[in-house]
Amino acid sequence: MIALVLRVVVLTSIYLLVLTSLRPGDVLTGLLLATLVVLASRRTGRGAPSQPVPLRRRLAGVPALVGGTLVDLVSGTWQTAVRLLGRGPAEGGLVEVPIPPGGPVSAAAWGVRVGFVPDTVVVEIDEERGRMLLHVLDARNPAAVVAAQHDSYQRRQRRVFP
Repeated sequence: MIALVLRVVVLTSIYLLVLTSLRPGDVLTGLLLATLVVLASRRTGRGAPSQPVPLRRRLAGVPALVGGTLVDLVSGTWQTAVRLLGRGPAEGGLVEVPIPPGGPVSAAAWGVRVGFVPDTVVVEIDEERGRMLLHVLDARNPAAVVAAQHDSYQRRQRRVFP
């Protein structure tokens, strides 16, 4: 039961962050939508990890996820600013990044986290092919982009969204 309430709280928080609002009507709408999504995912059997991970272990990874995402955000903002000022290579492009096995919740969370960073835009997540298509500011070395994304996923997200 605690896990369900936690999912509703997290989804509501994301909804309110996107809206940048704490008005009572927005909070109520977020709670209603989050509850519907959690209940629907429970009925369809989706949203549950293939191997249950203890909630304590997942919560222990939240500080690394939040802190690491903030580091990525600052770094991506810096890289974007450097390129906007014309001081860095401007060879943006598309890069396909393989999604590690972990289910649709993990892939969606990764896409949202990567989308926060201004030097990377998620173009598509293809669960069937197990690929995420990204537009990055520096696509000169696609292998380095893939390696950096996988490193970030392993270090920051894997414990929370296995």
